[in-house]
Amino acid sequence: MVLTIITLHSSAQVAPAAQSVTGKLICGYQAWFNCYGDGSPVERWAHWSPGNYRSDTPKPAPGRITFEAFPDISEYPATSLFQTALGNLHDARNARLFSSWPQASIDLHFSWMQQHGIDGVAQQRFLGPTGDGVYKTSMDSLVRRIRRSAEKYQRIFYIMYDMSADDTAFFKADWLHIENDLRPQESPYYAHQHGKPVICIWGFGLNERSNRPANSLAIINWLKGKGYYVIGGVPAGWRTGTRDSHPGYENVYKAFNMLSPWAVGRFNSLTGADDFKTDNLVPDQAYCAANGLDYQPVIFPGFAWSNWNGGTRNMIPRLRGEFFWRQLYNIKSLGMNTAYIAMFDEYDEGTVIAKMADSYFAVTNDQYFLTTSADGTYIGADFYLRLAGQATKVLKGAAPLTTNVTIPYATAPLWFRTSVEPQYDATITWTDTPDQSVATTNVTGYDGTGAPICGIVQNESSHTGPSSIRVAGRATSATANAYCAFKIFDVNIPVTAGTGLSFWLYPTSNLSRYVTVDLIMTDGTSLRDAGAVDQHGVSMHPAAGHGTVNSWSQITCNIGQWLNGKTIDRIVVDYVHGNEVGNFKTYVDDIIISDTTTVASLQLKTPGRKH
Repeated sequence: MVLTIITLHSSAQVAPAAQSVTGKLICGYQAWFNCYGDGSPVERWAHWSPGNYRSDTPKPAPGRITFEAFPDISEYPATSLFQTALGNLHDARNARLFSSWPQASIDLHFSWMQQHGIDGVAQQRFLGPTGDGVYKTSMDSLVRRIRRSAEKYQRIFYIMYDMSADDTAFFKADWLHIENDLRPQESPYYAHQHGKPVICIWGFGLNERSNRPANSLAIINWLKGKGYYVIGGVPAGWRTGTRDSHPGYENVYKAFNMLSPWAVGRFNSLTGADDFKTDNLVPDQAYCAANGLDYQPVIFPGFAWSNWNGGTRNMIPRLRGEFFWRQLYNIKSLGMNTAYIAMFDEYDEGTVIAKMADSYFAVTNDQYFLTTSADGTYIGADFYLRLAGQATKVLKGAAPLTTNVTIPYATAPLWFRTSVEPQYDATITWTDTPDQSVATTNVTGYDGTGAPICGIVQNESSHTGPSSIRVAGRATSATANAYCAFKIFDVNIPVTAGTGLSFWLYPTSNLSRYVTVDLIMTDGTSLRDAGAVDQHGVSMHPAAGHGTVNSWSQITCNIGQWLNGKTIDRIVVDYVHGNEVGNFKTYVDDIIISDTTTVASLQLKTPGRKH
């Protein structure tokens, strides 16, 4: 058998340096989402919700789901998407979920990796379920499917087992089956290190698993004897045999070729990440160097599983990518150039970096889901793929190491959208904060007391969801113009010829029609003074008046026609009207900045409205 492995490896070794795991950013890849009707042997809903074998019922529905983050489904082909029993998305699309089974789904994921420069994946294989013939057949097929996509998109891959320590004979039989029947190690894109095919064993020594170090050591030595480079997915407390590690596993850990300690959930803040560097990364690195072991630290973007196992929503916040980036910064600052991301497609526990719902618009109307913008700043659906791509460049020395995230939160075509719903959306950056571009003149607070106000309110009047932005004040002069402006969102959006703005207004009186959304550029110019007009040819200046009293109206403007080449610095709301005394109160909702074609496609339907 050893000779067989050597022969297979020799035929596959096209570019050993390119196949190595050191100097690479690898993502854990589950590919375990199934939908009834997807053609897989599983024949049920799996991982989106607990389904019944050979039945489309029960479908994923409110209270019957096992995932936290809703996927961005916009790029999947129709053949990869399946209808759920969840309510429509807030942008009126049907609530469908993708299956990992179709080759098109796996191809799409690997195309994202290629696009963003992510090196490859560790394909997850759970040993226990292979005892079920149905799941074994499915997982076997995924080995072949993932190999096809890896070769098509030139990404490396290797098998990563999640297993218990007392499965010695069972594991050997399964691996011999993979080795001899499925033969993934023959692929030119199967990872090799020091000329040896790579395999990862995850879970040995973890105190939630069985405590049998002799069995663990026997498996590692068996694999090494067959010519494999063996990575150990080990507990964070592996070096001291404490915390999440069984004691007495030192010889097991030292037997691996590379150690990859599990970090997910071991800290939950930037300070915690720094403490983990001091307490774990630094001494781990020293131990590995002294004992001839390679080291693959784990990075994760955040964590939550409230829909599955309870706990708080957004339990370990992503902090607009800063949580992920601090971990990357700590790793690279220690001179490391290798890392493992947990995970590429883990929508279950909210650790996913693949495209996910960006806002309230992209989740269902009857169930909470985590979005990329949950921390109150608009973050595009692809942000964490782009962040992982930047991390790859930093690890390889192709980009400088920075202390904070430097890539844009969003890119074309969708630059910004919000329904200002807490826990889902970009909520406003400033509350009741006058914008310096306009001096408040002849305007007081509503009913004449205090100052005018601008902030988020709930359950008053809104177009989508319970929240909206309320602007209210009182014009006090019958002979002069009244002005006020409030800044609401801090952004940095380049404007091209195709950029458009869309928002909804609900004026409660005639004077309230003189409130509108405005944009201030980095050069100090504004949309209101650019000569721009809306879809009806009405000036975008607030003094022109917009909307219908006591009704929601959508306003759209192809702002690129007037602002092409400029950069939006902040989004504001203005009131401008003259020679009239009275109160004004206007609600603003569903602000979108995007390519004009996308703005048109995102016009919200009546079912999303709520007054």
